Amino acid sequence: MEPTPTSRTAGPNQPASPPLRLRTWGIAAGGFAVVAALGLALPLGELGWRVLALVVIFHLGVVVLARSTGDTVLWRMWVILAPMSVLMVLPDWFLSAVLQTLYFPDTGSPFIGTVPIFMAGMWTIALMPVVVVGLVTAGRRDRATSTGQLIAGATAAGLGGLVMFFGAELLAPAIPLWEPTGVAMTAGVASYVLIPEIVLSAATFAVVATSWRIPHVATASLTVLLPFTYTGLLATAYQFLG
Repeated sequence: MEPTPTSRTAGPNQPASPPLRLRTWGIAAGGFAVVAALGLALPLGELGWRVLALVVIFHLGVVVLARSTGDTVLWRMWVILAPMSVLMVLPDWFLSAVLQTLYFPDTGSPFIGTVPIFMAGMWTIALMPVVVVGLVTAGRRDRATSTGQLIAGATAAGLGGLVMFFGAELLAPAIPLWEPTGVAMTAGVASYVLIPEIVLSAATFAVVATSWRIPHVATASLTVLLPFTYTGLLATAYQFLG
């Protein structure tokens, strides 16, 4: 079994943790950011198809980078986050079709119910950097125990998720990708989504970080469970904050 990247190097008899290739990831992320900015800005075809193409490029790029460099951490993140992202269509569908607190404009992309198909891959793009923040924080050498590492990483991922999703919620209506409708707002962002998004970010980090230490079937089960838990959190938060 591969060692977890959040574990400390405890002694000569323990294998070294898989490295977090932050420089490589940063260069790749910067390159994708440039491509994404150009893809969104240039008027080449309908917006929805451009966004879908960017999502496909991101996923293909991650797979190629991880497999060609033997990056086990990046590959593990993608194997968990990609299927989870597909299932995250369900909470978006619930918000847009049932609660009607989320609206997806017709940008030309095919839809799954009331959700553009590109959303099935977009959650990976948002959650991967959040997980990296958690892994970096948890991997600091001054964390005394694996429990302390996990708590530190989950806290950092939760805060990182708050920043990430707050920015995404502000930017999305301007592109436009989606917008909240008929809900209480905080600084231009729907108030009820913030706590569920913090929990989602922390929990996603925990699933990735513990995947090196628990059976694959347990990781798969948690990956499937998270979108349904997130849906329940959104419904509860809307009941009290919407």
